[in-house]
Amino acid sequence: MGDWANDVRYGVRMIFKRPGTSAIAIVALALGVGLTTVMFSIVEGVMLRGLPFEGGKRVMSLSRDDLLHPDSRGPVPADDFLDWQARQRSFERLAAYSESSVILSGDSNFSERYAAARISGNLSLLTHVRPLLGRDFMDADAEAGAPAVTLIGHGLWMSRYGGDASVVGRTLQVNGIATTIVGVMPEKFGFPKDAELWLPLSLERPTRRGEGPQVGVVGLLRTDVSDEQAQTELATIARQLALEHPENQNTTASSGPFVERMVPQRVRTTLVTMLGAVFGVMLIACVNVTNLQLARAMERAKEVAIRSALGSGRWRIVRQLFIEGLLLSAAGSLLGLLIGQAGTMGFMRAVADTRPPFWIDVRLDPAVLLFAAGITVATALVSSVMPGWRVARADVNAILNDETRGTTGLRMGVFSRWLVVVEVTASCMLLIVSGLMIRSILATSRLDYPFPTKDVFLADVMLPADDRPASARALEVEQIEERVSHVPGVHAAAIASALPSTAGSATFTIEGQPGASGADRPRASRLVATPGFFRVMRVAQVAGRLITTEDRAGTLPVAVVDRTFVQRYMADGPALGRRFRFGDEMQPWLTIVGVVPDLAPPSRSSPSAAIVYVALAQSPLKTVSLLAWTTGDPVALTAPIRAAVAEINDHIPVTGASSAAAELWRQGWALRVFGGLFLVFGFAALVLASAGLYGVMAFSVRRRTQEIGVRMALGASRGHVLRMVLWQGVWRVAVGVVMGLVPGWFVGTLMRSLLEHVDAADPFVHASTVATLLAAGIVACLVPALRAASVDPLTALRRD
Repeated sequence: MGDWANDVRYGVRMIFKRPGTSAIAIVALALGVGLTTVMFSIVEGVMLRGLPFEGGKRVMSLSRDDLLHPDSRGPVPADDFLDWQARQRSFERLAAYSESSVILSGDSNFSERYAAARISGNLSLLTHVRPLLGRDFMDADAEAGAPAVTLIGHGLWMSRYGGDASVVGRTLQVNGIATTIVGVMPEKFGFPKDAELWLPLSLERPTRRGEGPQVGVVGLLRTDVSDEQAQTELATIARQLALEHPENQNTTASSGPFVERMVPQRVRTTLVTMLGAVFGVMLIACVNVTNLQLARAMERAKEVAIRSALGSGRWRIVRQLFIEGLLLSAAGSLLGLLIGQAGTMGFMRAVADTRPPFWIDVRLDPAVLLFAAGITVATALVSSVMPGWRVARADVNAILNDETRGTTGLRMGVFSRWLVVVEVTASCMLLIVSGLMIRSILATSRLDYPFPTKDVFLADVMLPADDRPASARALEVEQIEERVSHVPGVHAAAIASALPSTAGSATFTIEGQPGASGADRPRASRLVATPGFFRVMRVAQVAGRLITTEDRAGTLPVAVVDRTFVQRYMADGPALGRRFRFGDEMQPWLTIVGVVPDLAPPSRSSPSAAIVYVALAQSPLKTVSLLAWTTGDPVALTAPIRAAVAEINDHIPVTGASSAAAELWRQGWALRVFGGLFLVFGFAALVLASAGLYGVMAFSVRRRTQEIGVRMALGASRGHVLRMVLWQGVWRVAVGVVMGLVPGWFVGTLMRSLLEHVDAADPFVHASTVATLLAAGIVACLVPALRAASVDPLTALRRD
């Protein structure tokens, strides 16, 4: 232990002996470790940690899969769930669930909408999470005729009841039904995704197979059963059902870890790609420190040779340099953890308003700290062992004799030069992706929508789903639209399914045209709206008419289409009067009665989306948006608009009020957050690569001072020396740039799910990346080159 302690003390002295070099190494490592830790924390918090309760990794998601479309996983019919439940042996229990929104009323001034989940059976048996107050569901709660009960979440308990412990036993209206609160769930629990209250789910086998509700299915895997065994059993049960029931033909069943299936594939790909990219920053940091350690080792060659001559073995010399590298890595890692802590906190703040799934918790937990420790040790090994070994195995006599003449018997050589090329290659890749992200963010923020956004009030509205006739519900919607339009400061109001840029798409068939199948079927965005929608959007028809109050249930189903729809699908004749229908043969034919200008902004994935507008009275929806054309700040009218809706029906909640501009900006959070991270990655890579190049060139000039003096004494001009040193640095940058262009483009294609309005092969981004790296390389080489060109030959030749 005494030798190790001496090595540590000596390593500390060596670090402080060269404070500038040591500071550069520590900062480089801090950037590498900090950014890598942030990205690993995000990946771990979103994908790897799993559900945050005991046995969370044993909770599986089950699905019924279509054999004809292997990539599609759908909800499970009630029949299949009941059959799986009766026949399976791999799971401790299966549970069905459905997610929805409910309206709570009866104990506050306004009705409010909350995310809810209906679940079959007992929550704690599946999740091992017991209510904080009260009791869990019992089997009797799901029986027909049982009193309505609910479990509420911790957030709802605090916001609506102020954390009152006597809340258990109270009654509130859930979708107009008197429901008793039987329990309060713990904080940060929102199974299966972001539920704020839970209701019992009762499933009965329907009279005809396939006609019952479609549900999600989860199961708690037995401790002695593997996921593969469970998959095999489910597939066997599915084959049995396919033989027994024609409705189950061409279907199978599968299971997988719940979190893995809940996180979309494009999100997983994005996160893994970003983790790989940030390792590029870590690689650059390691290369920097390796070059610095190699330079320090070369400068200490005489010292090492003397120690070897006095009896120190190679292992002792390598160990000494490894300890120095470990001390540098530890200091850099500690500073990097501070960066990591700030980064994880910033990420959680950035996603707080996006209603992330309850299991997402990005923080520096023991797994992340272990990861950082592993990086520290690996960096110390990579950056110190190679330089130490090169010095330790050198010829002692050659070094001692060479040093007496003022040069060195060791050279940084090809290894050091190619380390710089690796740095530039990784930097080029990261800068390309960063540039693509910046271009996408700028394009999105500058996007001029073909419809007004800043003065349009937007809020979520949940219409009652009751047993009233369709005409009565349509009249209520008309009354809401009329009443809100008379609120002071409101010019017009409407109810619609979405904004034009966010409407969902569906396939359709045009009457009289040969039908296509599968991916070849035409698609268009479908937007359901009331007549006031076009006034709020300030749009006039270019042909025919708009939707009116006469377009209601029982009348001819109509549609208004945009110019893109006509140009793309109706080029063979006039559009007015033509018919088409969405979905299958069970859907009604829609007659085109009007054409309006395009309201969907073009994007990379959909250069010109076609939109179809359908009357809400003819296609009723439960959850819609309330829009209003206002004077001044739209959000300032939230209270009067909410009061106006309550005058018509106080069971209709108006939630999430904002302007259309703010909502569209919020929807781009993923691009801004991950784009911002890539921007930081790219900037850090550029700084580290430039610093590394500068360090190598400065060391090279310092070691070649005598050689440069000889050249100048023999007639070489200062300009010749300047060009020589510049070329030695710039060619490395050029090689690194060429090698980094292809992987940069490839990573850009992997990130295409985040890119909007920009292509992965964007020539401006690639050209600016090349120019930036070359400029940075020239600047990094210029100072050492000028220093070399200013060498006094006489002074250089007199060096010992």
